Order: sequence, then structure tokens, then C-alpha cells
Amino acid sequence: MIYILKALGDSHRQNILRLLAHREMGACEIIQAIGLSQPAIAHHLKILKQAGLISSEKEGKIVFYTLKKDGCKDFLEQLSCFLEELSCFSCSRPKPSPLRQNPNLCTEMGFDPEICEKEICEEKIRIKRKRR
Repeated sequence: MIYILKALGDSHRQNILRLLAHREMGACEIIQAIGLSQPAIAHHLKILKQAGLISSEKEGKIVFYTLKKDGCKDFLEQLSCFLEELSCFSCSRPKPSPLRQNPNLCTEMGFDPEICEKEICEEKIRIKRKRR
């Protein structure tokens, strides 16, 4: 699932998948439609193929690419299972943190209490262990 999410995380690869959802295409057709260089398209096709989202078939000297519907269906099933694990569809609240009952838990685990006292924002926060 990680490879698929990484593959889907790029707008060019999303556009390639949209094209291949309608018909098979050769690399030159994809290059013309997307407007990227041949090495860039080759890179994106490699990632999509490794993720199991497209397949290729060589006919003579030409390689044709198609959307691999089974790969997409497998991804949907994996994503559905993952979301079920996260209880996204549950109405119940998550279990409370043990930290609510024991405010010194960070210190007991060897972390600077500051870790649990700061709200995480967009800035990077390093997790520092207290020196013993």
C-alpha cells in the first residue's frame, strides 16, 4: 500500500493513470499528452508499474501501457482494511492515553516532559531523551 500511495502522490502519475483509464498508450503518446521529457515519463511509468497500477505489453518494438484494474481493486481493498483498523467508521471515542492518569509518564519513559507539553505544529520537533 505504501508504494501505491507514493505512486499516487504525484500529479503527473495521477494524470498518466487518468489517460490509461481510457485506453492503452505507448510512451510517446504519454509524453505528448503530459508534456514531460522521455526520461521523466520513463521514471513515472516505472514507479506506477512497481506499484502494480499499470502493466506493459511489448508488441514488436513498441511497449504499450494499460491501467491494471486488479492492482487498483487490490489497493482499494487494502485501503478499506486500513481505514477499518483506524476505526474511522466507528462512533466511539478512542481510548484515553495513560498519560491522563499519570502526568509524569513522559519523564518515567525517559523523555523530556516538554515533549508532551508542546502542541505539534508544522515546524519540526525533535524528540529528545533526558540525559540520565
